[in-house]
Amino acid sequence: MGMSLTAGSVVPLTYNIKGAAERLGVSKWWLQKFLRQHPVDKAGVPFYVPIGNRKRFTELDLERILEMKRNVEKDRLLSAPPIDTDWPAQHKAYEGFGNKPERLLSDRLARALVQLKK
Repeated sequence: MGMSLTAGSVVPLTYNIKGAAERLGVSKWWLQKFLRQHPVDKAGVPFYVPIGNRKRFTELDLERILEMKRNVEKDRLLSAPPIDTDWPAQHKAYEGFGNKPERLLSDRLARALVQLKK
């Protein structure tokens, strides 16, 4: 990486796997499984710093893990089937239970959903 420490420079705070998992709000097991499935990001950079036989994590590493998970969730949601904006009004089983359709999605909400898909 070409980084060198000079006198007075600050070494980034690192976490062991347990501390990193706590910081992310997940279990140690979840983080270990994640790293087995995704040891590196799209650029090929590991999500951790190997020190001896241990893995250490910086805040930047944790942010990259969260960003990857966010992008996976975004892709999953964008690949979901489109929302039928007047589903309750068209679905006979819904009315068959004596339910009356609530108001349809507002134009503003419908536009926001379309923008999310872009």
